Amino acid sequence: MENLWQNLTYDAIFSSLEETLQVKLSNICIKRNSYINRVYELEEFDSQKRFIVKFYRPKRWTSQMIQEEHLFLKKLSADEVSVIPPIEINNKTLFSFGDISYAIFSKKGGRAIDEFNQEGWETVGRMLAKIHKVGERHKESIRIKWRPSVATKHHLEVLLGTDYLLPDFRNSFKTAADLFIDRFDSLFDDQEFILIHGDCHKGNLIHRPNEGIFVIDFDDICLGPPVQDLWMLLPDTIYNSKRELEWFFKGYETFRSFNKKSFELAEPLRGMRIIHYVAWLAIQSGEPDFKKHFPEAGTSKYWNSIIKDLQEIVCRHSQNAN
Repeated sequence: MENLWQNLTYDAIFSSLEETLQVKLSNICIKRNSYINRVYELEEFDSQKRFIVKFYRPKRWTSQMIQEEHLFLKKLSADEVSVIPPIEINNKTLFSFGDISYAIFSKKGGRAIDEFNQEGWETVGRMLAKIHKVGERHKESIRIKWRPSVATKHHLEVLLGTDYLLPDFRNSFKTAADLFIDRFDSLFDDQEFILIHGDCHKGNLIHRPNEGIFVIDFDDICLGPPVQDLWMLLPDTIYNSKRELEWFFKGYETFRSFNKKSFELAEPLRGMRIIHYVAWLAIQSGEPDFKKHFPEAGTSKYWNSIIKDLQEIVCRHSQNAN
């Protein structure tokens, strides 16, 4: 993997982008934060127009999966949802540098959002409802299905296929994860599955002056229950966020109804997120700066904590069921 990224020199980035865009670039090339992909900001020569180029990590997504993301963004933009679709050139949005696929976006800066007021919650509600209205047209997808027996099972297999999980914790983690999948998968049987953002947290929302809130980073779109795009935004559990939910639904239900029964998925979705995240860490662990950014990850203390969290989620579910 690192050999592939090593070929991605600044000269290679400039030459690839100038050939694709058919414009001359200035010497500005700013590396942007991205733990999975390689993302850079560039500028057109003699102009203030800037671009963001995203080089996708090889083997994480197929070209078809990335193109589905791009088509979803195109449809959202056409429905006036505040997203940033990739630039289309000669009917293409996905290009390649060797074995590395890349896409180009117009630069749209914005500030991160720490907290929402009532207006903010209503705005986000309306935006997610409009995203889900487009997503509900996609009952089929080549993206992963977000339920324990599919997504979590896959993430567990990814993790166990590496040596990131310390040997002393391998059996206990697998036991906890298998029990989690077994206990919670049936809750997803009667749920609605549509194409969703999949990783909707406040870090993927930005505020642009005079334009409002934009939703960004659709890398992890998946076929899942709409509540997956809600629970990570809340300041507390679903049951301790009544005021925020009231505001959110005031906006959301302007365009689309929301199945409140899906609230029961919030806790299993959190468990799915835990297993997804440790699989993500396993993939990232070979990166040169990994230990600098995640110093506690992968330690004995870390694995003890993760296993305990999964066991507690299963235990609470068993107690509530009784």
